[in-house]
Amino acid sequence: MSNINKNKKSLPVCTLLWQDAAYSYEKEFSEEIPLPQLTFGFIVAATDDHTNISTSVSYDQKTGEFYPADGFVVPKKVTISFKKIGVINNLDDDQ
Repeated sequence: MSNINKNKKSLPVCTLLWQDAAYSYEKEFSEEIPLPQLTFGFIVAATDDHTNISTSVSYDQKTGEFYPADGFVVPKKVTISFKKIGVINNLDDDQ
C-alpha cells in the first residue's frame, strides 16, 4: 500500500464527473445511456490514460500520511469534468 502524499501537509479534495458503462443480466440492453457518475475524493494518481481517485483514506497519526482505502480508476476517455474543490490540511493542525 503506497501513501498519497509522502511529506505533504495537505491533500486536495476533487470531484470527477464521468460517464459510467452499462451492464445487464437481461437478454437485451436498455436503450437509455447510464447517468454520469459524480465521484468526490482524493487524487491518488493521474496519467494520460486514467485518473485514480480515492473515495476513502486511512490516516496515520504518527507519520501524518494518508493511504488510499478504496476508490475508482476512471479512464480519461470517459471523464467529463475534473475540479479541485478544496484541501484538507494536516489533521494534527488546528483547522
